[in-house]
Amino acid sequence: MTDLRRVLLHGILEAGQGATADEIWKILDRMLGGHAPSHGSIQRNLNLLVQHGVLRRDVGANRVWRYDIASAYRETSPAITFVNAETGRHIPLRSLKIAALLYRAAAEYGLVLKSAAITVAPSNSERDCQAPSPSI
Repeated sequence: MTDLRRVLLHGILEAGQGATADEIWKILDRMLGGHAPSHGSIQRNLNLLVQHGVLRRDVGANRVWRYDIASAYRETSPAITFVNAETGRHIPLRSLKIAALLYRAAAEYGLVLKSAAITVAPSNSERDCQAPSPSI
């Protein structure tokens, strides 16, 4: 995963679902203070990310290519489950947004998500629902 591909993925996320290569370039230009990579470099990397299944490319009736993170469209997503720490019960996670987030997190490290299990415990109080405070 090169720095350009990391920045490109951030630009795609910022541009939103169904962004064109030109829209992504404009976002990158703004993000990088007017120093966006060339259109050709962006297109080569978009093609590579599509080839490796990180991105999905849709072609509309007007023949314009639009891009989005592939995980949001997977019909069969990998097994993502919550595992109850007290009972061991597996609870399938059916949130495309969380699945897409996990895919993006893996992609930032040049990885592909195959499955994920998150150990959870029943909440006994409001205190359990709060984010842990950072230790110093």
